[in-house]
Amino acid sequence: MLRRTHVAPFLRERDGELEVEYLEDPDGRIRRFLARLLKLMGRLEGRPRAMVAEALRRQERRVRDARRLSGISRTLLSLARFRPPQGADRAPEVRRELFRMRGAEWPPVPGDERLPYETAALALNLPADEVDRLLYADDPESVLMVRAPRLSPARLLRRYNLGLAQAVLLDAVEVRIEAKGGWREIVRAVKLARLMHAVESLDGGRYRMTLTGPAGAYVVRRQRYGARLARLVPALSRLRGWRLEARIAQGERTLRYRLRPTRAITPGRGRRPRYDSGWEEDLAEAFRSKLGPERDGWTLEREDVPVAVGGEIVLPDFTFRHRDGREALVELVGFWTPEYLETKVRKLRAARLDHLVLVVFRGLATGRPEGDEGGSFDEIAGELAGEVVWFTNKVRIGPVLEAVERVARPDPARDANPPPR
Repeated sequence: MLRRTHVAPFLRERDGELEVEYLEDPDGRIRRFLARLLKLMGRLEGRPRAMVAEALRRQERRVRDARRLSGISRTLLSLARFRPPQGADRAPEVRRELFRMRGAEWPPVPGDERLPYETAALALNLPADEVDRLLYADDPESVLMVRAPRLSPARLLRRYNLGLAQAVLLDAVEVRIEAKGGWREIVRAVKLARLMHAVESLDGGRYRMTLTGPAGAYVVRRQRYGARLARLVPALSRLRGWRLEARIAQGERTLRYRLRPTRAITPGRGRRPRYDSGWEEDLAEAFRSKLGPERDGWTLEREDVPVAVGGEIVLPDFTFRHRDGREALVELVGFWTPEYLETKVRKLRAARLDHLVLVVFRGLATGRPEGDEGGSFDEIAGELAGEVVWFTNKVRIGPVLEAVERVARPDPARDANPPPR
C-alpha cells in the first residue's frame, strides 16, 4: 500500500472535498519509463529485495518529476513475488553460534577476522561461505525475487493510480459504499479487514454499507482504522456501478472524499466468478446445462442481494429473478451440525425471509443423530418462514425451481420504480 507522502502531490482540496488528480500520460513518456522499470525487474529475478529496491530508487531519482513518481517502486515491489533464500530458517542458529565463537575469541587478533566464521562453520557442519550467506538470511530485505511483475506499462499506470486512490483512505474516519451488485466481493473484503458495518436498502435495488472501526467512537486518533478501510479499494475496483464516500480527518477538520470507478483506476482484466463450495458450483452448472440461461422466465444470479440481520449481513448464495419482477433467494447448507443449522435458521427467520429457499444436504450432517435431545432436523429447519428442500448428497435443480415458484415474491425495488411502458 502506498503512503501519505506518495499521494500528497496529487491531492487537491476544493469546497471541503478532497480530489485526486491521477497520474496521466498523454504523450506516452511515463509509459516508456515504466517499461524500462519492468524490464529492469525482469533482469533482477533471483536477486535480494534490497538490491531490487535500490535499483528502482536509482531509476526514480533520474526522472524530472521524481516526487510524483516516488511510489512506483513500492507498487512494483508489491506486485512481485518473493521467497526466503534456501536455509533461511537456520539464520538464528547461525547467528547464535557465530556470536558465541566471536565472544570466545575476544579480543580479535589482527589477521584472524575469519576465525570465528570458520569455527562456527565446523560446529554447524556447514561450509564457511554458508555462514556468511545465512547470517541474516531471515531479514525481510534478504528475500529473493522469484517472479517479476508480468503486466503492461498501461496496466502498471492504472495500478499506481489505484494505489493513490487507496492511500487517501489512510486518514479515513468512516466509509460508505453504494452498489447494486458485487456484494460477495465487498463482504469478503470487509470481513478480512475486520470492520464494523451497517447495511440499508436504497431505491433501484441498490444498497448502502456504512463502515467504521470496532472502537472508532472511542479512540483518540480518529483515523486509527484508515489502513483497514483502505484495503477495500482493490476489491471495489474489480466491480461495476459502485460509489464510495469517506470522511477524511485532516488535523481538526473533516473533509469529504468521493471515489467512483474510472478508467484511470480500473484493472484491465476482470475475474471469473468464484464459488465458495462445490455444491454452489453444481447448482449453477445444473441450471446452465439443463435449463439454459433462462427457464420459464427465470434467471439465476450469484450472491447479489445483501440482507441485514441482527447487525450482520447475510448473503444468500443465489438469487432467482423472473422477468415479471418476482425474485427468490436460495441458501445452500453443506456440512452442518444441528446447532449450526438452528443458529442459521434463527437468523434467517429474524430477517423474515419468506421468499428464501434453504437447501440442506442430509448426507453432510454431523453431530447428534436425528431423534436425540434438541429436536429433529426437520423441526429445526421447519421454523423457517420460506421453503426447505432436502437432498441426500447432490442437488437437483428441478425441486429447487419448484420451491422457488412457491415462495417468489415481487421485488420491492422494482415495485417502487416500475419500468416505463
